[in-house]
Amino acid sequence: MYRITLLFFFILLFNETPLIFAQSNQDVRLAHQYYRNGEYEKAVVLYEQLYKDNPNSSGYYRNYYKSLLAMKDFETAEKVVKKQMKKRKKDPNLYVDLGLLYKNQDQTEQAEKEFDKALGMAEKMQISSLGVTFSNFDEQQYAVKAYLKGRELMGDPKMFGYELARAYSKIGDIPNMISGYLDYLVVQPKQVQRIKTALYKVIGVEENMDELQTQLYGRIQDDVDEVIYPELLIWAFNQQKDFEGALVQVKALDRRLNEDGSRVMELARQATMQEEYAVAIDAYEYVIAKGIDNNWHDPAKIELLRCRNAKITKKGDYTMEEIEILKNEYIDFLEFSGKKRINVSSMRELAHLYTFYLDDLDSGILMLHEVVDMPSAHKQDIAEAKLDLGDYYLMKNDIWEATLLYSQVDKAFKDDILGEEARFRNAKLSYYHGDFEWSQAQLNVLKASTSELISNDALELSVFITDNMGLDTTAVPMEMFARADLLLMQNKVSKALQTLDSINTIYTGHMLADDILLTKAKIKLKAKDYEGATKLFNQILDDFGTDLLVDDAIFALAELHENHFDDKAKAMEYYQEILINHPSSLYIVEARKRFRRLRGDMLN
Repeated sequence: MYRITLLFFFILLFNETPLIFAQSNQDVRLAHQYYRNGEYEKAVVLYEQLYKDNPNSSGYYRNYYKSLLAMKDFETAEKVVKKQMKKRKKDPNLYVDLGLLYKNQDQTEQAEKEFDKALGMAEKMQISSLGVTFSNFDEQQYAVKAYLKGRELMGDPKMFGYELARAYSKIGDIPNMISGYLDYLVVQPKQVQRIKTALYKVIGVEENMDELQTQLYGRIQDDVDEVIYPELLIWAFNQQKDFEGALVQVKALDRRLNEDGSRVMELARQATMQEEYAVAIDAYEYVIAKGIDNNWHDPAKIELLRCRNAKITKKGDYTMEEIEILKNEYIDFLEFSGKKRINVSSMRELAHLYTFYLDDLDSGILMLHEVVDMPSAHKQDIAEAKLDLGDYYLMKNDIWEATLLYSQVDKAFKDDILGEEARFRNAKLSYYHGDFEWSQAQLNVLKASTSELISNDALELSVFITDNMGLDTTAVPMEMFARADLLLMQNKVSKALQTLDSINTIYTGHMLADDILLTKAKIKLKAKDYEGATKLFNQILDDFGTDLLVDDAIFALAELHENHFDDKAKAMEYYQEILINHPSSLYIVEARKRFRRLRGDMLN
């Protein structure tokens, strides 16, 4: 009988156990859900029972305590905390919980006593947890004290750098925040991007950037072997677009680590992109001075020539003497290094110099033929040279040779951007010669190009043809305008101007009048007559304020005031005009970038 009763008891127990566990798990999930949703009254009921059933569970205790705190049931919460204290006498986090109860009842002095007890009793292995507890309850000053004590206990002055930086950040102590991040970075150099992201959020303020640079300079002097500090200082200079300051540090780091100049090359490229040509030239010359045996010698020479070319030609403020010197530098380099694959870009740049700045079209064509006939040249290099050659033959009015070269590139790179570029040039060639219907058909396809530049150019020319052919009974004015475009492309400026003036004379008030003004303005820009160009751009705004070319004129005026009249405020006004009143303009992205740069925003 006893055995039967015992067996029955065990069967009953094991049959009921799954139901007990299921009920318990359901309560846990429900309690957590109420807690996450902020339904603390419902959460408290469940956590109270879970806590009673599992008094040693810190998870149930903590959520039960936080729910009571949220409900301001301080009396019950205090009982729960003190009961835990009896079980876990050496847990400093419980004193934080108790202190927080007092603080919520405006008993600040008593609260701080409990916080101080927590700090006083914390041991090495408890510091991290205590710091997190203080931080989670937004007691950042005490979190700082906890982590600083941790440094003392562990004898490591750079311990808890990241945690300290976060706490200092929340209380607005930027200098100590920066110091904490720098401490962390030395311990965890692979986390450099994480720290850059954190610092980027505050160094937009000038005094914070100054503080970062000051601390980095100090650390570089104190710890000459630590590479991460100068690397971060270089990054800081780059954020300010202070390439000159960055170059000083990059050179020093290059010498210290006995590098080959690769860092200097990277900085030079960034400076070139920002049109800081003087710094870029200095950087390239530094690398070249390392000698011809250095792997970066020839690449640096190539980039140096390109940079000098841009510096002289981009803003138009050059003399023929400067052009001659630059030409001779190209020639000397190609004679020294050789006309080979790696130097194709320099050969194309020299050909461009011959053609557009030295009025020596035949030398430009001859140079490009050397590229096209080069056995070792890459297919893409040959294609790009053929596109240039096509333009140069077009300038000689050799239409057949030009379209043949464009078509060869189109065929060789059918599904590539180079092929699309070749098709666009053929479409423009058709436009030059008045075959507007065929040109329009090609342009309509190219408007879907994956290249934004080709797509925009195709769209612009297509819209221009449509707008100026749709209502006209005669195509003659458009044919004359296209012929003037071709003459300009061939550097026959005076004949182009005569043709444009003829349109105005013969077809007074024609819809091409604003396009003629814009073209004349661009001619004056190329001739460095900036005052004359400004007058014509303003005339477009005055006489054709609602037409399609208004944003072209506004953007051009912005560039003039930024680059030639040194009137940044006026340039910003024009860029802002595009942003506000011409949101669909093709210039919108560039206008926004330049406006922000002039305003002093930090750009990536």
